[in-house]
Amino acid sequence: MIVIPMKMEELTWEDFEKIKTRVKGLILPVGSVEAHGKHLPLGTDVFAPLEISRRVEEKLKDRGIDILIAPPIWYGHSFVLNVYPGTINVKSGTFQKYVQEILEEFAKEGFEKVIILNGHGGNIYPLIGAAEEVVEKYDVEVVLINWWMDFKEEISRICSSQGHAGEDETSVILAINPELVKMEKAIGERRTRPVRIIKKDIGLDIFPNGVNDNPHNATAEKGEEILEVVSEKITNILVELL
Repeated sequence: MIVIPMKMEELTWEDFEKIKTRVKGLILPVGSVEAHGKHLPLGTDVFAPLEISRRVEEKLKDRGIDILIAPPIWYGHSFVLNVYPGTINVKSGTFQKYVQEILEEFAKEGFEKVIILNGHGGNIYPLIGAAEEVVEKYDVEVVLINWWMDFKEEISRICSSQGHAGEDETSVILAINPELVKMEKAIGERRTRPVRIIKKDIGLDIFPNGVNDNPHNATAEKGEEILEVVSEKITNILVELL
C-alpha cells in the first residue's frame, strides 16, 4: 500500500486536489526566527510547532481523522528581540497582511477549518487580526493555538518555570534535537514588568542575552513529556472540532 504524505509541500498538485476533498482541516505552523539565548537555535519557535504538528497528525490518524500539515511560516513579528543578531523582524502590519492572504488562499481552496499552531508570542495579535479579516469574507473557521500559553497549566506540572528560552522551551528542543542545544551556555533569569513598556532596545532590559527565564533545569525527558501532553491535548480538541 502506498501512503501519500500529509505534508502539503511533499504533494503533487493532483495529490493535493484529491486529499483536500477528504481531510477535515489543515494545520499551519507559525513561528519566528529570533534569538533564544546563547544556547538555543534561532528557529526554536518553528521547530516546536512543527514537531507538535507531526505528533498531532499521527494521533489524529490513529483515530481515523486525516489532517494536512501546511508548510510553516518561518518569519514573524519580533520587535523586542530584534536587538539581537539573527532576529528577523517582520513589522506587525506586514506580517498580518501576509498571513491573511495565506489564510484566504486556503479558504479559496475549500478548507473549512485552518488550525494555526503558533510558537511565538509576538505573532499573537497579528494572527488574530488576520483571522478576523478572513472569517468575515470566507466560510472558514480559524483556530489559533499558542502551545506554550494555552497549556500553561499542564506544562507547569512538568517544569518549575516558563519563559522565553527558558526551562520549557529548552526542554522541548532538547527532546526534538539535542545537538542544537548548548546547555553549557544555558543561563538566564526571570524578569517581569508591571506594565508593558514599548521603547527601542527594550529587549536588552527584559531579555538579557535573549533569555527570560532560568533554563538550567531543562532536560530532554521534560521536553518529551511536554510534547506528548500538548500534542495529546490538541488532538483531543481537534477531534471535537473536526
